[in-house]
Amino acid sequence: MSGIDPTALCPVTVIRDRRVRADGWRLEDVVVYDWEFDLHGRHYEQRSFVLLDDGFQISQPATFPEVQRGWWYCDLVRVTDTGDTVAVEDLWIDVIVGPPDHPYRVLDLEEYAEAAASGQLGPAEAADGLVRTQRFLDRRLNRRHEVERTWPDFPPRLVIALADVEGPPRGTAP
Repeated sequence: MSGIDPTALCPVTVIRDRRVRADGWRLEDVVVYDWEFDLHGRHYEQRSFVLLDDGFQISQPATFPEVQRGWWYCDLVRVTDTGDTVAVEDLWIDVIVGPPDHPYRVLDLEEYAEAAASGQLGPAEAADGLVRTQRFLDRRLNRRHEVERTWPDFPPRLVIALADVEGPPRGTAP
């Protein structure tokens, strides 16, 4: 089980965008869960990680083209954590992260601005999302003066540790 003490894993239910309900594991400030979806007549299985401290959800999309396999898609999310249940809702801002020698890409700032302008996000939540996005970029991806082409902390250590952990048996999480 990828070197993780199984007793350190806590079962949790993840509710994604009010539509998907999945069993997952919590290890410290990271939640991992697997979910399935259909797109263009094809069935996909996807593993996602919720970085609770960052307020971001990250995954290596099953739908990415072959040349982008191993790249990461990062979503700013609203997290509601009740202990046994973690609800995540996409908040428009996305970051695509490829290999360290490739620049990351921030997407959908205009959608975020439209959501704030239309009242879908209140002023305090809109400001918080921008602060969390900047903190995520600075903490995980932005290199200051390093000459080495590596990400400072991406993917996070716990995500790497949880990458191969088996999903919880059905019905384990409430």
